[in-house]
Amino acid sequence: MSNIFRNLKQIPRPYLWSIFSGILVGTSYIPFPGWAILFCYIPFWIAALQLLQENSPLTRVFLAGWLTQFILTLIGFNWVYYTASEFGGFNAFLSLMGLLLFAATVHVYIPIAAVIAAFLIRRRQIKSRLSQFFLMALTLALVERVWPSIFEWNLGYTLLWMKIPLYQWADMVGFWGLSTWILLAQAVLGYCWVKRREDRRFAVLIFTLLIGVLGALTAVGVVKEKYWSKTDSSIQFAVVQGNIGNSEKIQSEKKERFQLFILEIFANLTDQHLQTHPETEIILWPETALPFALDPYFHTRHLQQVLLQKVHQWSIPLVTGAYSQHLDRRDLLGYPLTSNSVFFLSPQKTLAAKTYNKSALLAFGEYMPFGEYIPFLYKLFPFVGVYERGPGPSPQQIELKNQKNIILGPQICYESLDSAFSRGLALKGSQVLFNVTNDSWFGWWGEPFQHNIMTLARAIEVRRPLVRATNTGISSAILANGTILKTSEMNTPWTHTFEVPYLKNPRQSFYTRFGHWDWILWGMLFIFFVFKGKYVRD
Repeated sequence: MSNIFRNLKQIPRPYLWSIFSGILVGTSYIPFPGWAILFCYIPFWIAALQLLQENSPLTRVFLAGWLTQFILTLIGFNWVYYTASEFGGFNAFLSLMGLLLFAATVHVYIPIAAVIAAFLIRRRQIKSRLSQFFLMALTLALVERVWPSIFEWNLGYTLLWMKIPLYQWADMVGFWGLSTWILLAQAVLGYCWVKRREDRRFAVLIFTLLIGVLGALTAVGVVKEKYWSKTDSSIQFAVVQGNIGNSEKIQSEKKERFQLFILEIFANLTDQHLQTHPETEIILWPETALPFALDPYFHTRHLQQVLLQKVHQWSIPLVTGAYSQHLDRRDLLGYPLTSNSVFFLSPQKTLAAKTYNKSALLAFGEYMPFGEYIPFLYKLFPFVGVYERGPGPSPQQIELKNQKNIILGPQICYESLDSAFSRGLALKGSQVLFNVTNDSWFGWWGEPFQHNIMTLARAIEVRRPLVRATNTGISSAILANGTILKTSEMNTPWTHTFEVPYLKNPRQSFYTRFGHWDWILWGMLFIFFVFKGKYVRD
């Protein structure tokens, strides 16, 4: 132990602060409690500003930021190792190398933002500590919004995870906006920390004002919850979580007896559930629950006939993930062109609505970047699929019992992470959103919890109820007012009927209409601190 501390003392203090900051950020994101959400970046910013004060080259600022992002990624996103092993089929060594490469690059916008801020502080000769901290926070807030990422996370989601009513403001600024609020609050706290020795009373005053502002915004969040609780209709939504293992799913795509085996799992779970929940009005199965095509020209086949007969027997519409496959079109590798789809099956053994094909495809999962131009890449990475891209947000009207109709907004898996996609569903008239997902490729620890909260967050932004069905968990539902109804256990068969109240003519939230409007405000504030920051007095 003494050797460890001796080695740590040899690391320059700014880098130690940066490592500490990475630990704080990583342990403040889902599924950890957000214990350091208001100060997790402060140690890194202090380290960067110390390096500036020492006239260190900007490369050292970049290194400090790189250490922060590397550590936070190892802690918060180490499920990449499981995915590389389970989905990619890599051995332990290659999976570890994949995780390290991912951690080394995926959040590199953090050191880049710090270098940009440090460059401007040095170039403009900004001495004000307040201006320096605000530039660090604003630069990170703006860069993280535009940086391309497979998994677009931010600190705002932690508010929903922790059930802090501040998240209710997402219907105004979105969760990216809430993340900016958190970063700016950290800038104020960082300023208070470095100011405490010079003027303790002033630092306490600023800290008190910040807590007061956050408290007031949280109180308004409670009021907003009550405001969005008004409804005039409801639907009984049954969710079936089949808990199909990945090996079984792979085999099912190759042998018909496994396809029947999986169909029977979902059908039997549904049969058992409907016996005790006859009030159910619609049934939801997860993404690719059925590992075969469900297009109408396949309905004469045995498995499709078995399924259609079941839906007829239940006399309840079924919404399920499956594959759509062209008979006369081929993909780049010569196979029938396939889509990851949602089918709406009616009790009349027909389609209740137009099939929806997934639009936002997952890179390295459902398509290979540049693979369209370099097909050989698909042979190098045979685990990557070749899927047809869908039409974008496509609400569908479904007829239920007693001549009741509802307009549903479908999302498939990854599409729930794109707030613009859900805004499109709301703007096109969706009354209730639903998401079907298969998170079994990501393990049991971090990603299923992260993906669940990030999906439920869309309901707050657009103020529509959202129901989520997954293969192995977490299945859940959330109301337009932010109330999470129930969540399933991981890796277990599970069924539940959610009573989902909604509005027939729902209002559009401010965020639905105007999107990320607040970047203009923060951009103007950024410009102010760049050009006027040196005149700001501490």
